[in-house]
Amino acid sequence: MRIRSLLSSLVLCLCGAAYAEEPPIRIGVIGPFTGKSSTDMGESMRGGARVFQADLNQIGGVLGRKIELVERDDQAKPELGVAMAKELIEKEKVVAVVGFANTGVALQAAKVFQDAKIPLIVSVATGAGLSKFMPPAVPHSYVFRLSASDSIQPVAMLHDVVDKRKLTQIAILHDDTPYGQFGKDNLVAELQKRKLAPVSVQSVKIGEQDMTSQMTQAKQAGAQVIILYCLSSEAAAAANSMSKAKVNLPLVGSWILSQKSFADTAGSNAEGARMPVTFIESDSTRSSSFSLSYLRLNNAKIITSAVAAAQTYDALRLLSLAIMQANSTESEKIKEALEDMKYEATSTVVTRYKKPYSKADHEAITQSMVVMGEIRKGKVSYAYKEDASSGLIVRTK
Repeated sequence: MRIRSLLSSLVLCLCGAAYAEEPPIRIGVIGPFTGKSSTDMGESMRGGARVFQADLNQIGGVLGRKIELVERDDQAKPELGVAMAKELIEKEKVVAVVGFANTGVALQAAKVFQDAKIPLIVSVATGAGLSKFMPPAVPHSYVFRLSASDSIQPVAMLHDVVDKRKLTQIAILHDDTPYGQFGKDNLVAELQKRKLAPVSVQSVKIGEQDMTSQMTQAKQAGAQVIILYCLSSEAAAAANSMSKAKVNLPLVGSWILSQKSFADTAGSNAEGARMPVTFIESDSTRSSSFSLSYLRLNNAKIITSAVAAAQTYDALRLLSLAIMQANSTESEKIKEALEDMKYEATSTVVTRYKKPYSKADHEAITQSMVVMGEIRKGKVSYAYKEDASSGLIVRTK
């Protein structure tokens, strides 16, 4: 009887082990959850990630395992971003990471992921300099991006300013961060393709609030429009300085102008400002569903950076599909699946994706996915009505 009892106990233990829940798949989410001028992006990317986690775990996760987000705050500091990247890889043993909002931080941390051969999808930072970690510069790259790079945004801005509004006398104001520098360089290069040159190019330091002299100089140079490439705090200061200097010109900037902090700080001076974006909150079923889930899960009243939230959600969705396709959490297999996606990503927010990446191209966002937004009554709306009804664009490689 004792032997039979022991055998029964052993069978129960084995059955229990067979039905025990598999450990969660750990994915890192890193961004500036605190840090001046960047918290809009950081909070929103984390919020978007949490919406994805809830959505996926509600249906059982992937490969029969729940998703666990391992969050780290880089505070918009490059040295901290590097330290947090190493911690996620070496201590937390994440299978992949999504995040980074600041180009300067991403530039320093991307090498950590490449050296460790851990997939990284940059979901917010747009600096063109990040391309040095991606194909063709690095053939076997583990660095991917799902945000509109600064090789795309200037094209969209100048299409609006030059082609549609026929404004050719352009003044550029940028901050002295890598983000601002790269943005300015790409704007100037795009103008040169059109055989144009800016009438004024000026820079500002982070934290600078009075830009009346720069605005006055731009007006005196004959500017018809001001184009900004800076973080939201400095962008708001630029808009306020334009009003103070009585420089009544159209204002255009990078996607940063879509952040709530820009509209809140600039107030009425933000009205009419335009920016290229991949996502605008609207009344569509897809947009409304995501926004409502975000507000409920994050106990928030607004999404401070809807673009950052939506792109981070989509990056995690692509990552989960890659894990499912690879039928593995091995980094090499996840990378290979991302480069040759068999599944079409339809449960996404920004757009649908069909083969968003390839071995030769690690950029998911194309020119056709970017639309112009405009601040109206403190909120981002479509600058052109036809964009609101254009529907989802399928990205295919």
